[in-house]
Amino acid sequence: MSGDHYSALVLNKTIAVNGWRLTITIHPTKGNTVIINAIEIFEVIAAESKTLPVEGTSTSLLMKTLQTLKSALQLPLRFGWNGDPSVPQQHPWSGVDCHFDSVNNNWVIVGLNLSGNAIRGPIPSSLGSITSLWIPDLSYNSFNGSIPESLGQLTSLQILNLNGNALSGRHPAALGGSLLHGASFNFTDNAGLCGIPGLPTCAPHLSIGAEIGVAFGVCVAILLMVICAKCWWTRRQNILRARRIAGMDFSKAS
Repeated sequence: MSGDHYSALVLNKTIAVNGWRLTITIHPTKGNTVIINAIEIFEVIAAESKTLPVEGTSTSLLMKTLQTLKSALQLPLRFGWNGDPSVPQQHPWSGVDCHFDSVNNNWVIVGLNLSGNAIRGPIPSSLGSITSLWIPDLSYNSFNGSIPESLGQLTSLQILNLNGNALSGRHPAALGGSLLHGASFNFTDNAGLCGIPGLPTCAPHLSIGAEIGVAFGVCVAILLMVICAKCWWTRRQNILRARRIAGMDFSKAS
């Protein structure tokens, strides 16, 4: 089959695919050069029934957390993130990896891969509530602001990739426990981050009490300056007034 120049060629062919990959190879006919501007492949899949988790269960709470995270990150519609993230496994949520916890007899989220999706804004603190996470990958986006302390709640953390963003501030002390348990972090290509080996040294950081003390001292100094200025101005006005009175008395005596 062949189509005319600058026209679409439609091949209506149904192929059963048993695996995850379909390879299409195009061979030009003799004497012709294949030029393709676009190709579309339509997939026919069985309709999935909606999953309705029981209110108050771990699945329900996890779904609410992910919906909150989806809203905070303003994820594009192509991510889906509707219904139960772990069922059915044939068509999981984009970027979400689930694992069956045989101890608690339920599915948990262990991986979250949002790398390279041009996501902007701060990292939501709600990410720390997905305590089952092993590998959150938020690398190569446009996240800014500081790393939330809530990430220290990820007790199962193994790898945390935050490289290639615009994060700033001090490395959270709450993540120190994860380092002690063998977790690995990648914070490179965040010019504003500081505080751990491999990152710039942070500027001296005052405690809250010290900051309050400095602010109080500055306020007292400003108040004293105002009082001194007022006293000087009052004294100067009194001297000028006395001179005017003395000048008036001298003119009368003459």
